[in-house]
Amino acid sequence: MRKWGEMHPALRAVLVGVVAFAAIVAAGLILGGDLDDAVANAVFYALMIGGGVFFLTRFPTDTAKLDEPGRFIIFLRFPDSSPGSLSSIWQVGVASPSPGRIDFQPTVHDQLIPTGRSKAFTGLRAMKSLPRKANRHDNKQEVPLDFQVITLNSDGGVIEIAATPATLQNLQRVVSTPS
Repeated sequence: MRKWGEMHPALRAVLVGVVAFAAIVAAGLILGGDLDDAVANAVFYALMIGGGVFFLTRFPTDTAKLDEPGRFIIFLRFPDSSPGSLSSIWQVGVASPSPGRIDFQPTVHDQLIPTGRSKAFTGLRAMKSLPRKANRHDNKQEVPLDFQVITLNSDGGVIEIAATPATLQNLQRVVSTPS
């Protein structure tokens, strides 16, 4: 069912909206409300819930949209930078890993069009912490909730990378390979 939902995000949103509509109408009638009020509430909340599901899943989380193998969609931020700068802002981009190095090219959100300068992170070492799930604070920056976040030390300082679990495994495998 999850794979079908990934293939058809609009239909998944409609299905979630219909289920929410039915549940809200039933709850409104069980609690003794009028049919008109229950339907009005159900329409409003079904649109909100269905729309939320659609817009939360609109970002391409797989690497199938990339033209070249060995490149991955990731989010990057610098948690130790000074407050008010880039410490809490995630940049979406394409990572090209190689042993001990990740080349990061920022992109425009959905189209994966390169913008800005490419950054090279060298001397990468994993921190002792395990990957964590992206939380609601990360999601404010449009990091999908099914992404995980790892923290790495680099020659330029501490960086955090958010990506799918499979992408993180691939990145760690390629980066930790001796050159």
